[in-house]
Amino acid sequence: MGHPPDFRAAPADFFVVGASHKSSSATLRDRMFIEPGEEAALLGDLRVRGIAEAVILSTCDRVEVHGVASDRPAAIRAARNMLEARLGVSDSADDAIRTHEGDDAVRYLFAIAASLESVVIGEPDVLGQVKEAHARARAAGAAGPILDAIFERGYSVAKDVRTNTAVAEGPVSLANATLRVVRNLFGELSGVRALLIGPGEMGLLMLDHLRANGLDTLTVAGPTPERAASAAHAFAAHAITYNELAEKLPGVDLVICAAATGRILIDAAGMRAVIRARRRKPVFILDVAVPGDADRDVAELDDVFLYDLDDLETVARENRAAREAAAREAWAIVDRHVSEFTGAMQEREAASAVSDLRGHFERIRAETIAQSNGLDADEITRRLINRLLHEPSAVLRAAAREGGAEKDIEGAVRRLFDMDDNRVSPDGDPTSRSDDT
Repeated sequence: MGHPPDFRAAPADFFVVGASHKSSSATLRDRMFIEPGEEAALLGDLRVRGIAEAVILSTCDRVEVHGVASDRPAAIRAARNMLEARLGVSDSADDAIRTHEGDDAVRYLFAIAASLESVVIGEPDVLGQVKEAHARARAAGAAGPILDAIFERGYSVAKDVRTNTAVAEGPVSLANATLRVVRNLFGELSGVRALLIGPGEMGLLMLDHLRANGLDTLTVAGPTPERAASAAHAFAAHAITYNELAEKLPGVDLVICAAATGRILIDAAGMRAVIRARRRKPVFILDVAVPGDADRDVAELDDVFLYDLDDLETVARENRAAREAAAREAWAIVDRHVSEFTGAMQEREAASAVSDLRGHFERIRAETIAQSNGLDADEITRRLINRLLHEPSAVLRAAAREGGAEKDIEGAVRRLFDMDDNRVSPDGDPTSRSDDT
């Protein structure tokens, strides 16, 4: 039988394992995607495998395990194995699944919460997704005090970034640019029939903005019937799969591409057939996927208007340099919070160690007094010192025998007890180091 998992973890044991839009295709993430209803069972399995606390963050842009474990290498292997098992093949995720550990993992989570790791920096929905994933993990008993502290600080980082930088203005300006272009082409949106391909965060942002301004006829296409139905439910829309696109496109005026599968979903040959079927009624294609879902040759067709994120930036007259400057300011805020948070956690751990040490000394003191049998104070204190120094002396002797570590331990002892600068003579008077020679 195996040993029970060791849950003596600390904030420094934090790690993130998973695939994001920066490391993997949407097709791979779709295969790894974890529905909210699956999370509780998977979180329980991770706990059995030695992960003391865990949150599963599964969105269109990323599928990741955020965890804490005293045996971090074993925990990382367990999390990676869980994700790879969902693929059904052992070698397709070698480069796609990335790992962050310690302070780097803290920085990564803070950046996700602040939407600095999104396809479009400043995209607003990701913070809500992080909060929902954290809440589900808490409800399942998987998130504890360490992850709570890290995630709560992440929410503060997101607020700081949105309050003190212009990062959040980028997606809003792009959404406004989309609305402007769509209205120029179609006029009012109430009669426009729209299709969202792939429930990517940026696509959902654009769709939210258009719905708020009158768009009311919508179909959502997803990689599977379940994923399509889940995304369509939020908009009370009809759901189809990617395999049904050719059949659906002739009846659509506006297409928002947000699948980022790494393969072309809308090509020029297919759109020629669509335009013929529509009797040359224009189609607007907004491709916000990275990489794009639509072949650039589609833009050469008459009656087809193709815009990507760069085109929208031009319409919005956004200065790319200004957006990059805002992102740099936001990263500086993230780094400041990482430094403050990790410093505070280290101080807290040190305080806990001091408290444990004090309790250990107090137990030895009480036992020594209980065993004194009327001995005088001199003998009691001598015995107390011997007992207190027994284990440290044994460790120092063992380190000396093994070689290499005894100087580090000795140096730590001297720093802990201030033995270099403030020596105490046998009669209790402070002396300098030179007085001992």
